[in-house]
Amino acid sequence: MSMKEAIQAEKARLQAALDAVTAPGATMSIFFPDGGSHRFEVDSFVVLRAMPQVDAAGNVALWRYDLMFKEVGYDQGMQYVHLISDATAEQPHGQSLMLEDEHGNSYVANAIEPDIDPIEKKLFGDWRAYRQVHAMMFERIDRQFLDEYTRMAEGGVR
Repeated sequence: MSMKEAIQAEKARLQAALDAVTAPGATMSIFFPDGGSHRFEVDSFVVLRAMPQVDAAGNVALWRYDLMFKEVGYDQGMQYVHLISDATAEQPHGQSLMLEDEHGNSYVANAIEPDIDPIEKKLFGDWRAYRQVHAMMFERIDRQFLDEYTRMAEGGVR
């Protein structure tokens, strides 16, 4: 397998894991090194880049990722779309994913439990119905955000 194929396979693997977490609806908390935190309702994630860290023998020792995540309500502006750069990822189980970015911020994304939290279930149901009704608008918005955040993730890479 070429390095390009390995990178595409790793991107697909992480994207599938993120999609499984967000399928029922998801929340994510970010924990800052200074002790603060913030909670989001997450619409979706997009794995923009998977970057292997290779050891001296040429083996992949660690993967790092650039990801975009969109909050519920992201059609209201760029402030609802975020880039997580140079992150590592762990999946303790199928309904949760943990990330740590280049700044030491920790992110914990969890699938909602519809039977336990009917308010969250309704929020995600309403949001997804709204997205479906406005599908053409969201196709345009999603393309724009993907292009913009891919450029941001790539930085000076040409």
